[in-house]
Amino acid sequence: MIGNFPNQELGASILKHKTLPIYEATSFDFFRRIPFIDVFYEKSMIELHCGNLRMNKKGNRYSDIFPGQKVSYWSDSPQTAQAEYYRWHHSKNYITFWAYDDGSSYIPTVYPPEPLYIIDGRDIGINKIIRKRNSDLNLDSNEISIIDTIAYKHPDCLAYESEQRKGGINYLFFEKGFKKLSLRQVSLRLGEEPSNNHNKIICADGSDYTPCFKGYCGMFLPKTKIRYKDIGANTDESDIIRMKMQVALDWAERVCEK
Repeated sequence: MIGNFPNQELGASILKHKTLPIYEATSFDFFRRIPFIDVFYEKSMIELHCGNLRMNKKGNRYSDIFPGQKVSYWSDSPQTAQAEYYRWHHSKNYITFWAYDDGSSYIPTVYPPEPLYIIDGRDIGINKIIRKRNSDLNLDSNEISIIDTIAYKHPDCLAYESEQRKGGINYLFFEKGFKKLSLRQVSLRLGEEPSNNHNKIICADGSDYTPCFKGYCGMFLPKTKIRYKDIGANTDESDIIRMKMQVALDWAERVCEK
């Protein structure tokens, strides 16, 4: 089933469950676009990224499909992320997160590095369920059974068709899977500004996604200027960055020993 997901690197490994559309796979890119608001200024990239995981509650998309779960919405490409963005938002000021599954990196920052555990909802009618809930229609017993089956399998994420871009795929990440994601790049565009309206911060570089920890400390300033925080500060985000750095260093030493 190689090539089943358009945002997976060609030739990357993929394993499929015998009877269910469940895959263990690596080497993915994911994209998420949200409106940029002023409170995002002077927030580090790691802090902004952590904010992408939110409690699924009333008022959020598909809030009652997986009640009580923390979730994050991603897309398979910048084009799909853009189409989804303009479905829900109208602001020309937005920030785009480009993430990858950390376990596929030559130098992972999450230990132990693991493949993603993906349920392909395209094969089991998830889009129909999403459309019904968007229209406030009740699910039938079979659809409820599908949702329960997904929850009991504890996947990292659920793939489903984009309703806004033909051929595009969206991913609903649960907390377990979200922790397997690391940032490659975060870009800011202030489309309502006439000039100097875009910039980006690199958090991983190269084809093997080598982490650039300076990028995780980066933050945007008005208007799209960049500054880097001192990770020596005693904050939750600096602790996360130091932990990622230590995992990467330990992994690099292990590779060199081989």
